[in-house]
Amino acid sequence: MEVILLDDASTDGSLRLCSEICLQSHPQVRLMRHASNAGLSAARNTMLGAARGDYIWFVDSDDEVMPGAVARLRSILDCNTPDLLLCDFRKLDKNVQSFVGPANLMSTDREALVRGIFASRRMHSWSKIARRELWSDDLRFPVGRCFEDMATTPFLALRARSFYYCPEPWIRYRVRADSITGIMSRTRGRFDDSKNRDVATALTGFVAAARGPLPNLSDETLYCIAQFWAKEFTKLCWRLLSARFGRDRWADLRAKARDYRGLMEERAPMPFAVLNQLHLRRGKPGRWVILGLCLFFSRSETRARGSPPRSA
Repeated sequence: MEVILLDDASTDGSLRLCSEICLQSHPQVRLMRHASNAGLSAARNTMLGAARGDYIWFVDSDDEVMPGAVARLRSILDCNTPDLLLCDFRKLDKNVQSFVGPANLMSTDREALVRGIFASRRMHSWSKIARRELWSDDLRFPVGRCFEDMATTPFLALRARSFYYCPEPWIRYRVRADSITGIMSRTRGRFDDSKNRDVATALTGFVAAARGPLPNLSDETLYCIAQFWAKEFTKLCWRLLSARFGRDRWADLRAKARDYRGLMEERAPMPFAVLNQLHLRRGKPGRWVILGLCLFFSRSETRARGSPPRSA
């Protein structure tokens, strides 16, 4: 097993700690360093280029590999050779499921893999262990952008010819108030357009890319992908209203929501209005109400004043 540590020009003593680990640990532990801070995506890309192992597993510096996880991973690889492995994680002493689909067996159903990732909404890279060859030069983390896992994990899944899901927590996820998602959710009065736009554009081109290996996506898979985007849209509307209601003009808030709706619908396999009809047919009244309110909030002022809708 190879372990690569990368110090991204830290100023808190991390370099010294990493150096001590390398001196005291297995000779396969390697330390790399960036001359200047370049961010998480650049750090991962650097390590991808340096890695020599058959599989790649990213672990963030503030998280923890659970006891027994590496041994369990080895036992699975001794009996199976999947392109992609998925595991669960522990958050605040609760186990969190990271995939919806077949467990404890190797599957070659690529669509089930894609559907299960979108259904669970768990895009993070640290719950996925992939063959190094899947990370070819044309798939890298987007430098300078947030939500880099969302921008890469689904595309990685499209390349996997087989997968294995182990429903056991292998990572202990630490919740930090100063994380990107924490800041976006909790900073009163602030709506970060840059970070929210990174969310809205993270999966540009995915549906078209999926049509290559999966030309006949099932209705269930299309629903899961569309619902993933609708959920992101409703969360964004909540963040926008929580941060800016009473501070910005109502018309400006609606215009901003409408702009984000357009970005997200472009990347979804169906319009949100069509998805909302499916919510009713599938007996999902809660989803129907929440999405319906956000669609009403984001519709054009012309439509809101009662003008007839444009013909398709």
